[in-house]
Amino acid sequence: MADVDVLVVGAGPVGLTAAAELRRHGVDCRIVDRLAVPNPYAKAIGVLPRTLEVWDAMGLVRRALDEAVPHLGQLVYIDGKPRPRVELTLPPEIPYPFATLPQYETERLLTEHLAGFGTEVERSTELRSLEMRPHEVEAVLAHADGRIERLHARYVVGCDGAHSLVRKAAGLTFEGDALPEQYMIGDVEVDWELPAGYSMRSVNLDANGEVDDMLVCIPMPGVRRYWLSMLRPRAQAEGEDGSSTPDGTVLGLGDGQGLDLGQIQAVLDRLSPEVTTASTLRWSSTFRTSHRLVDRYRNGRLFVAGDAAHIQPPIGGQGLNTGVQDAHNLAWKLALTVRGLATDDVLESYHSERHPVAQEVVDRTVRHARTVRQAGAGPSTTAPTPRWRCGARPSCWSPTRTVR
Repeated sequence: MADVDVLVVGAGPVGLTAAAELRRHGVDCRIVDRLAVPNPYAKAIGVLPRTLEVWDAMGLVRRALDEAVPHLGQLVYIDGKPRPRVELTLPPEIPYPFATLPQYETERLLTEHLAGFGTEVERSTELRSLEMRPHEVEAVLAHADGRIERLHARYVVGCDGAHSLVRKAAGLTFEGDALPEQYMIGDVEVDWELPAGYSMRSVNLDANGEVDDMLVCIPMPGVRRYWLSMLRPRAQAEGEDGSSTPDGTVLGLGDGQGLDLGQIQAVLDRLSPEVTTASTLRWSSTFRTSHRLVDRYRNGRLFVAGDAAHIQPPIGGQGLNTGVQDAHNLAWKLALTVRGLATDDVLESYHSERHPVAQEVVDRTVRHARTVRQAGAGPSTTAPTPRWRCGARPSCWSPTRTVR
């Protein structure tokens, strides 16, 4: 007999969403994570309209909007000269805009939301192995005090990232490749006077008209706080493959060597549209993008979601959002199945519905990433005009609020 209905492995935004939705639907679940404390870095910051709709259904959207800032459009500069500002809107039937929210805040909100159902993340708890049986899965968990636990769950959901043990235990393939460009990122404050709520993309072209230097700045909550993404100069990256692991998966955000303020300032000196100074460096990294996708989202009683199922270039903030939507799709199907109200066909629809979405996201972001050195390349849509489904617009979204 199973000890728990569902074991969720990984307490990032995807795992927290899965656990919270399972608990909201009355399912007995546990969520474990090998980290002793949550990751304190911004990492993924983009929140898409559909994710806000998911959080609306979960009862979380009001708190998320209070912490986030809207992303209103983009300022574009080529060789220091301004191009027309991109003002972005969505059709009126779409209730929410694009927003930015640091990943650690997203995780805090989801953790507190999950706690409201009486469930806490079991930290410093590492999944060691899985054995799938006809009516349950045996999971071997290692706790911080050295205790080894053999837990029996009816289902296991792997939200344990690009090097997912759940995916490997399920025998799923994870095919893909790495892209040649390397990037540098930093979470800093800058003292410029650019319009609040707008991202900024500035590039310099070489003699052939290709981009050889690039800076993208995305606004975040705070005073003049931005997430900076910079194309690593060819001279620095030459001869390096980027961080990788024995299984061939190239690591993404947060896995490479960090930068100092001097390196970031040098990029701003070359590419900022006005003289500015960077300060308050909270986090930085270098990374190389890759793309991979599982062949199946499920094998029997084992499921994968988020980075365990798909990784893609971080263009448009697709990764976190696609993963959250994976978890939302799966949770209610597991809930119905656990309660005996759905057949296995419902669980199988998780793959048939979410795999094509991930395939489209991976294909689209890879196409954009491969044109990064083209002068006109850039996101075709980044942010809509805010509209709201529930209640009045919160104060943090007021057009007069100063967030630079």
